[in-house]
Amino acid sequence: MLNVKLLCAADIHLGRQPSRLPEALPMQPSDLGPAAAWWRLVEAAVDEGVDAVLIAGDVVDREDDFFEAYADLRDGVARLAEAGIEVVAVAGNHDTRVLPRLADALADGPGSFTLLGRDGVWEGMSLGGAGGERVEVVGWSFPKPTTTTDPLASGPPARAGGGVRPVARIGLLHCDRDQTGSAYAPVRSSELDAAPVDAWLLGHVHRPDIAAGDRPIGYLGSLVGTDPGEPGAHGAWLLEVDADGRLSLALVPLAPLRWESRSVALDGLEEGAEVAVRIAEALDALDREIDGDAVRPLAVGCRLRLTGRTRHRAGVSEALRRDDPTASQPSLRRGTSYFIDTVTMDASPEYDLDALATERSPAGALAQRLRLLDGLGDPDERRALVERARRRLAEVVAGAPLAAADSVPPDEERTVALLRRAGYEALDSLLAQRGEGS
Repeated sequence: MLNVKLLCAADIHLGRQPSRLPEALPMQPSDLGPAAAWWRLVEAAVDEGVDAVLIAGDVVDREDDFFEAYADLRDGVARLAEAGIEVVAVAGNHDTRVLPRLADALADGPGSFTLLGRDGVWEGMSLGGAGGERVEVVGWSFPKPTTTTDPLASGPPARAGGGVRPVARIGLLHCDRDQTGSAYAPVRSSELDAAPVDAWLLGHVHRPDIAAGDRPIGYLGSLVGTDPGEPGAHGAWLLEVDADGRLSLALVPLAPLRWESRSVALDGLEEGAEVAVRIAEALDALDREIDGDAVRPLAVGCRLRLTGRTRHRAGVSEALRRDDPTASQPSLRRGTSYFIDTVTMDASPEYDLDALATERSPAGALAQRLRLLDGLGDPDERRALVERARRRLAEVVAGAPLAAADSVPPDEERTVALLRRAGYEALDSLLAQRGEGS
């Protein structure tokens, strides 16, 4: 029988609002953000009857978000307390100063909110289950917003000897794994593996990578993805420990907002306008996947990449200009609003590049370079072509306005994608001008 149940999350970022949302959504941005996700977590914890909620840092987004976070944390902790559920957290780099203040403010209220490892000193506490078994949670909190200190250089402490030993030991840590020289508590995977704990629940990286197994180790990911850079299912993780110390872990998708990237194949199109049907079919398929989640998102933002080969590339581009999916009203599927954030044309034309490349014409010159990008021809010429483009893009980024000063030149893969897209659009235009439109 399972005796201890823990609902685990990280990177809630209370106070942050989602970005890139269309105005036409039938809900407010606050209905899709971290506060709404926190309340979904609270209700899931109560419904599941867990013993505690564990949070691996960055509960709050910014140091000046005290008032934005206080009411939601206070009321959520009180709701959990009514069900006998404790909350245990560590501070991350975003909430180094504000989370201790919040923990102190909550100390006199209803419920239990414990901040472990203040000032960068490892600390542990014991949690009980329905059968009387105990689980120990050890944690370390950021002492300041940036630190090059390796938390594992000083801990966690060794397992206690004698007495009643806990059936399992859970490590709660906000850190930067395998990033030497990081200013955000760098640790090595080898250290995590060697530490005397049975599971590591990590915060900081927003893309979850923790996997179920005998000894779960990894990032829990953000509770909700607030921008397209955090795609896929997000939520909390249900960690169950049985009387013999065996662990099981499962994702509980809770995010009210979800971002997804999907490829839409254009092979076999009869006409360019048919792209709208292909996009709708892709959204239907995505909705069928999401329908398996216990808690459906309220909104799903999609980034679409058009792939495959078609002789109607120009017609597809014209159809998308005429009826832009990114400007369309969100579509409702089983209570979830779907909207298109971006559409990228990566489909190839069906005309014969080999034949075009033999021509002494602008179209022929373009075809030669597109063949190089597709890996056909001299690899040294391909490298030179890509490197010239990367240097030019680096110059553009270096001369960008202040708002884009944190941009970086694209890597080789992205550079090739940009060159192919621009090249095929130019080739479509050249062939259309001489009556050979694709």
